[in-house]
Amino acid sequence: MDELEKKVADKLRAHAGERIAIGVSGGRDSSCLLRAVVACCVVPLGNITVVHVNHGLRNEADGDEAFVVRMCKELDVECRTFRIDAAGEARAKGLTVEQAARDLRYGIFYGLIRSREADRIMTAHHALDNAETVLMHLFRGAGLGGVRAMDDRQVLRPFIDIYPDELDGYASRSGIEYVDDATNFIDDADRNFIRLNVLPVIESRYRGAIRAVNAFSRECATAYDVLDGAVDPSHITSDCGAVVIADAALETPVAAYYVRRALERFSLTDVTREQVENVVRLRGMRTGAVAELANGVKAAREYGRVALYVPRPEYRGEKPLVIGNNYIDGLTVRVERGTGDARALVADYGKLGGATVRFRRDGDTFVPFGGGRKKLKQYFIDKKIPRRVRDRIPLVCRGSEVLVAVGVEISDTVKLTDDTTERVVIYKRQ
Repeated sequence: MDELEKKVADKLRAHAGERIAIGVSGGRDSSCLLRAVVACCVVPLGNITVVHVNHGLRNEADGDEAFVVRMCKELDVECRTFRIDAAGEARAKGLTVEQAARDLRYGIFYGLIRSREADRIMTAHHALDNAETVLMHLFRGAGLGGVRAMDDRQVLRPFIDIYPDELDGYASRSGIEYVDDATNFIDDADRNFIRLNVLPVIESRYRGAIRAVNAFSRECATAYDVLDGAVDPSHITSDCGAVVIADAALETPVAAYYVRRALERFSLTDVTREQVENVVRLRGMRTGAVAELANGVKAAREYGRVALYVPRPEYRGEKPLVIGNNYIDGLTVRVERGTGDARALVADYGKLGGATVRFRRDGDTFVPFGGGRKKLKQYFIDKKIPRRVRDRIPLVCRGSEVLVAVGVEISDTVKLTDDTTERVVIYKRQ
């Protein structure tokens, strides 16, 4: 067995019984990976699925796809090909083509895991890729978590300690054919810029610099795990679609780790140090202060906490109130005849004539149960209901008068009296 194949075998033994989806582009790295995995015989061929993603960005893309299909046929390995529109995705989401391609590609990989067609993903990232990632994240302002570099437990990277010259030697010794991607030599993408322009200069001045970067990333991984272990998960909770961080967490020396842990729930990539610090700073700001993060995620200062959330588009529609289910922008307001229970508000049905169901608007007023009339906005502030939550509280209204803030309180104007002939319970159905 070739020396490189022995290294791959050592890393795969713990995963011998798993179903592995291997990303293969047809280039040197992934072609060597597939050949080494097959040759070392640790994972049965029946447990291997090759995944080739055609990004539709190059004229040679169809030829690369055909090459991978032929190689898999020769090796008697299952091959699945996928086509994506990376350029269209980039335009639609305001991403670089590089980011869009990566998101779509990993979406396919993780989709195979979710559908239980694979237990693990395998990629051909090697030591130079790792060093590039560390520097790229560092330059973008990543914390320790970012300069750990490639550390996804669902992704196997048998080549992560192997350098390109070793892959060249393996390909030559084993007669491995592969395709060349000319875009690897264009420095428009961040990774290529670092590979082509930054690393050669650093390495020429500091011999062994790339290996030193990789050693640094391993130390950072250890330090990150220690610091991350100081995070108390109970300080991160969910509330009405938001991820909430308690002030107690943001007052600790590891506040940034709480923020990064919370942001993981949004599957964000390339979160910068500046964005994390902006979230931490919210702790000392007034209630209602907001920080903008990546991909439409916002952070807002609330009452004794900071909430991370993605705002929903404003919904301006309204519908007549009916007995039964009232549907409004994905929510259901249930109205039933009866006496109610702990989850419901009880109102005089005779006082709800002509009412509609909608969300709040400027100028709305409300008469709290047993209180005097006030602006709905002021009522919500008095109740310490966060702004993002106010926008998703269904209201039973007549004109600008709020009769019921569903799940919160009924207006004094629709309360039960001795003259009530029919009562209804109103609640938000989950």
